[in-house]
Amino acid sequence: MQVQHLVRASDPLSSVLAAEQAIKFAGNHCDRILADLKKRGQATPHEMQCTTGLTVVQVDRRLPELLRAGKVRVVQRGGVDLIRGGARVWEAV
Repeated sequence: MQVQHLVRASDPLSSVLAAEQAIKFAGNHCDRILADLKKRGQATPHEMQCTTGLTVVQVDRRLPELLRAGKVRVVQRGGVDLIRGGARVWEAV
């Protein structure tokens, strides 16, 4: 996955520790999303919230990271993103 700099050199220790925890949570979130998509095949973030235990916002934040890593993609129908319930449908690659 893409490396993000979550803190600056001038940030206090508490910010550094919080950033380290955020990285751990992100990995766990990604694992849960991928496992869910592999099990169900295709889903929207709203659908994934019911089975991953994550909020829609948490799922939405991780999907672009997973997309850049080549682990998920948006389902296409006729060259257009598949939309269900107002949200894009995703699948594991």
